[in-house]
Amino acid sequence: MALSTALILSGGGARGAYEAGVLKYIREELPPRVRAQMHFEIICGTSVGAVNSCFFAALNHMPDIQGEAIAQMWKGLRIDGIYQIGWRELFNLPKFLFGSRGRGELDDVIGASRLGGLFNTSPLEDLVRRQVRWNNIQSNIASGDIKALALTATHVPTGTTHVFIQRSKQEELIWSTDSQVLPFEVQLGPSHCLASAAIPWIFPAVEIDGEVYCDGGLKLNTPISPALRLGADRLFLISLRAESSVTEARKQMRIDRYPSALFLLGKILNALMLDKTDYDLKRLERFNALVDLENTTINQKMKHLRGVSYRHVDNLVVRPSEDLGILASRRLRMGGLAERVGGIVGRLLSRMAESVDDQGADALSYLLFDGEYANDLIELGMHDADAQRQKIIEFFS
Repeated sequence: MALSTALILSGGGARGAYEAGVLKYIREELPPRVRAQMHFEIICGTSVGAVNSCFFAALNHMPDIQGEAIAQMWKGLRIDGIYQIGWRELFNLPKFLFGSRGRGELDDVIGASRLGGLFNTSPLEDLVRRQVRWNNIQSNIASGDIKALALTATHVPTGTTHVFIQRSKQEELIWSTDSQVLPFEVQLGPSHCLASAAIPWIFPAVEIDGEVYCDGGLKLNTPISPALRLGADRLFLISLRAESSVTEARKQMRIDRYPSALFLLGKILNALMLDKTDYDLKRLERFNALVDLENTTINQKMKHLRGVSYRHVDNLVVRPSEDLGILASRRLRMGGLAERVGGIVGRLLSRMAESVDDQGADALSYLLFDGEYANDLIELGMHDADAQRQKIIEFFS
């Protein structure tokens, strides 16, 4: 019986360009015999990983161009083409701070309403609509090229995770009894993708069918469990959290003054989006150890409690060898970006370049949706994938 392999893409704002680098490497740099065997039947994404997942799934029938296409999409970004800050946004700031619905009008681009948020993300929404070949997703599922594509979003009223799933319905959907992660079978579109990527405070929440959603990474940034429930036998996961040796070095940094708002925002985003990845992977290792015991009683008990039994799931993780926040601050201090962008955004970037240090770099790494920074991350992703070349070959062989 053929194994079902899932691609797991997590969230992290502009850090998502790193995922593009890893995907470009495995599609272009591995031996032809390995690339011929490499196929992702299930694709699961959260936040910016949802954007990458939809883009990748739409090209799953053309694996030879997938890697270069997603890299070029990221390299072509310009920060002023992702979100805008103008007088309208400044005028709406009190509405955002004091609870008004803000820009709550229906948006024709995504077919849903945008609620609140500091930035006008109309350019980002238009990019998601134009760059992702949405009709191809349905075609690839209908042809059997993909079994399932799943995106997670946080349901604002209840705080639960809603998993939007588009899949072949030849098999019954077997889900666990976890009331915190709920499945919804839909035809995916730009609204679901942008809801998953709606970082609170920064990007507007998205209203879908009368329900309000924000970033899926708040509760489930590494969508391992949806992949398992959709039948994945092994997982290829790209993490946006640096290797432990790199993050340990950051922990030793001394803070000699009260942290800036930018510094605190970065740490909040790290806690919400990155810190849970390692926990999820360690939990998967524990489950694998339980399954390997071949204890029928344990498995029967778990099936009664969860609705489905455990099974052994192989996994491979590629993660950054450098701190992506420090890379962002280094790129901004190189100059030229603020002048190119101009306007209010350019002035803000200029001020940040003067004041931001490595301590305040984390927030910048989530917000710097620009091709120059994206190219840095793509190159790092390819380098880190190459460092695990033999492991990747063995995993897909």
